[in-house]
Amino acid sequence: MGSRKISGVLGWMLLCLASTTRAQPFYFGHDLSYANQMEDCGAVFKENSVPKDVYQIFADHGTNLVRLRLWVEPSWQQALPQPSGVKPQYSDLDDVRQAIRRARTFGMQVLLALHYSDFWADPGRQVIPARWRAVAYNLNALKDSVYAYTYQVLATLDREGLLPEIVQIGNENNRGILIHAAMDANYNGTEPVSWDWARHAQLFNAAIQAVRDWGQIGSFMPKIALHYAGLNGARTHFQRLMNRGVRDFDIIGLSYYYAYHGGSIQQLESVVRDLKDSFPGYSVMILETAYPWTSRNFDALGNIITTPDPAYFPFSPETQLRYMVDLTRAVMKAGGLGVVFWEPAWVSTPCRTPWGQGSSHDHVAFFEPGTYNLMAHGGIGWTHRHWYADLLPTEHVAEPASLEFTVYPNPFRSTLTITYRLSQPQPVVLQVYNALGQEVTILLQEKQEAGVHRLTWKPASLPPGIYLLHLKTAQSKAVQVVARQP
Repeated sequence: MGSRKISGVLGWMLLCLASTTRAQPFYFGHDLSYANQMEDCGAVFKENSVPKDVYQIFADHGTNLVRLRLWVEPSWQQALPQPSGVKPQYSDLDDVRQAIRRARTFGMQVLLALHYSDFWADPGRQVIPARWRAVAYNLNALKDSVYAYTYQVLATLDREGLLPEIVQIGNENNRGILIHAAMDANYNGTEPVSWDWARHAQLFNAAIQAVRDWGQIGSFMPKIALHYAGLNGARTHFQRLMNRGVRDFDIIGLSYYYAYHGGSIQQLESVVRDLKDSFPGYSVMILETAYPWTSRNFDALGNIITTPDPAYFPFSPETQLRYMVDLTRAVMKAGGLGVVFWEPAWVSTPCRTPWGQGSSHDHVAFFEPGTYNLMAHGGIGWTHRHWYADLLPTEHVAEPASLEFTVYPNPFRSTLTITYRLSQPQPVVLQVYNALGQEVTILLQEKQEAGVHRLTWKPASLPPGIYLLHLKTAQSKAVQVVARQP
């Protein structure tokens, strides 16, 4: 068959679409699961001593991904005495909806971590939710429960325009998923149902199938991540899953904390590269990491993540920044997809956890204890792109204050959310063109103030097809190719 030259506006648009589809931004992420609760507990987050939306603080410094945990029914929180104004529970579906809306407002994507538990799931604790305990020993019924729950969560979020870009199936599943049939008074998992990986594989696949099934009819197809804690054994873990038929996922996710897992940043880079080489076609991402800026404890609750990496000691805000920049550069050089810092807004407040009042992370969070003012020279700066100018594609090197033009979801059916950032007040024009290069409509033509702007477009009479969005400002211009589905 003879080749044909692609020319004209349509050809150029199709090439742009292909390029956009292939291009994958590096994720500069933060887990903000505690943020809503910290505000209800009295924390007033500030930058330069001025109160500011905590989500905007992170977006303004270059965060492009927010990670959020979701518990099935965390009613255990209701037994904790809390200050007035604190909700009965957090990290449930209502809390997650609020958090995703906040992330969307400031143009950040979302990774939703489904723990499949009412409590934290981790390598030593994978407790089956209370509502599923009756079917804990009935694998088929448990699979059905996992599928129905996953599908319903995504359907509920998508109907509100809140479908996450990445869905994490389980959390730190080193020993399996949905293992323990009960939890004792100290929140330890008890009564293990099974350690059989053939069983675990079926449960993973039930959840994965639910994501794929909703993605086929929903706004778009989320990426799927699976999660392992540590460096040692990572390749064995994912090979074991794949050998048992768990293959339809996109991201190999790791937790990496020096305090828990040991290993230098150089070893982390080697592990990420090895996983990329061993499992071609899968992305590799650090779903959790953190590093302290001090060894002090600012409340009655004991600190976690306290052991220093000898190469990054003594602790200081500047050392925390250097650690995170070096770690992120290592992940980039190994071909990784992104890094997520765990809970930089878990500050000390009068609220209680199951283990006491305050925060186990006040020595790690990016805000000064007591004042909640952002430490400008600390860890917050790791997402500033200039640290990675030699490793990132040119289009990702600009500082966070420059124009950032994103659309969500893409492809879309009924509603398209358009987000961009202006570094100063200026005229803005947003035009839509069809595949023939004809102007379809002008969505916006006005002078706007500096900051993040968000526009919702609902083109009821627009035929399905490929469209080009032109955003022009006095300083720059940007283009997004979008596809409208029937």
